[in-house]
Amino acid sequence: MRDLEGKVALVTGAGRRGGIGAAIARRLAREGVHVVLGDLCAPPTDLSHGGNPDWEELQAVATEVEALGVRALPLRVDVADAASVQRMVEAVEGAFGRLDILVNNAGVVIEPAPVMLMDERAWRRTLEVNATGTFLCCKHALPLIVEGGRGGAVVNISSLAAERPRPYMSAYAASKAAIVALTRSLAQEVAPHGIRVNAVLPGDVDTAMKRWGMALEARITGRSYEEVVGDFVKRIPLGRLATPEDVADVVAFLVSEGARFITGQAWLVTGGREWS
Repeated sequence: MRDLEGKVALVTGAGRRGGIGAAIARRLAREGVHVVLGDLCAPPTDLSHGGNPDWEELQAVATEVEALGVRALPLRVDVADAASVQRMVEAVEGAFGRLDILVNNAGVVIEPAPVMLMDERAWRRTLEVNATGTFLCCKHALPLIVEGGRGGAVVNISSLAAERPRPYMSAYAASKAAIVALTRSLAQEVAPHGIRVNAVLPGDVDTAMKRWGMALEARITGRSYEEVVGDFVKRIPLGRLATPEDVADVVAFLVSEGARFITGQAWLVTGGREWS
């Protein structure tokens, strides 16, 4: 897929070295793409979640990307804040003068709980980061892609939860379903500019966030962590959790010329799992 060489990609939520965003950044870099890596890099709040990478970890991912022979630009960003997103896009334009690929990967799982017991702040922040964050990045980054006149590609990272939500995950599932709907609508809007928009719906991916969630489930249900992991794997016909690289490979395909006639689609990357 050397058709990607020399292009510029913006990947949000790329600060975790073992996360999906970092894997996407490295995968695109191997195709010769220069990568802007955005992440919050903020201390944790009192709301329980899988944690944020710090600035040093984001810089470490950028170093890994540059080692593959391309330019990398790490940036702090709160995707739920319009001014922060705008500053990020301005930095991209200042550093590269162009943008060809946008991967909206930033996402959170915050205090899973039954709806009747859910902290309203957890609901709001989940929707703000996952759904509104994807919207804001599209809103502010797409003009730069359009101005280039070369077309481009957007990939929004949703989740199997958008189509197969589990109990206690209503906020996360609702936010990820919103991303799929946004993808399908936006794809029609920007098609005249030669820009394609697709969503990727990972299932159970072996990341720090997923391990945090499985540990939380083990504590709540009184089972061992190993039992919880085993139950997840039993639901997957291919017999293992996904790796971040499994997701990254699909993203790389969707932004390449090999997917030039694909837009407005939701791609399941679940190892065959299609049920809760």
